[in-house]
Amino acid sequence: MSPRFSLLWALPVVTAALILKGPRHPLRPSTPQDGVGPLTRRRYWVEIEACTREPEEIAEHWRTHLPDHVPRWLAWFRGLDHPVPPLRQGDRLWILMFLIRRGRVMIEHTDSLGFRARTLQLHPEAGTTDFRVLPGQTPGRVLLQIESLFRSHSHIDRLAYILGVHAAQRRTWELTLLSVARYAGGRMVDHGTETLETSGL
Repeated sequence: MSPRFSLLWALPVVTAALILKGPRHPLRPSTPQDGVGPLTRRRYWVEIEACTREPEEIAEHWRTHLPDHVPRWLAWFRGLDHPVPPLRQGDRLWILMFLIRRGRVMIEHTDSLGFRARTLQLHPEAGTTDFRVLPGQTPGRVLLQIESLFRSHSHIDRLAYILGVHAAQRRTWELTLLSVARYAGGRMVDHGTETLETSGL
């Protein structure tokens, strides 16, 4: 076997080994700077009127029972630090997404009207997702919102996102918002999705 042929054979093996090995610190929080490709901002929202619950009550329930509001066939949650629910600031979660993709996130911030999850190194994306309950200008009117800001963790993850993960991701959060809206009570008067991709950070 020639040295050149041996090198050609070894390159994909080494590359695969590096991919399977994963990051050096798998549970370290990640930022968009750790990812590749464009910076993606995705926003999903549902607007409700005549809510039967206060915004703070909705936000607390959403945070505490997040796994219950997400369809399990799209995202199944397991606590890395303790069983969930409940869900508190600092908790780390293992997620099985779309029955095939695995990820890890950490709840890095909570307040009276929402919470924010940050990806860990062992996640297909690098960034944050904010879950917010925004009170309207009139009593009983609220906006439920999920906003993600991220880059793909790797070029393979970016390709998967383009080929269909983006659609499954959108459906996941749309159904999550509808579930939270049912808990909030009232009538849905508007909903939508926005996606913006930029080359800079």
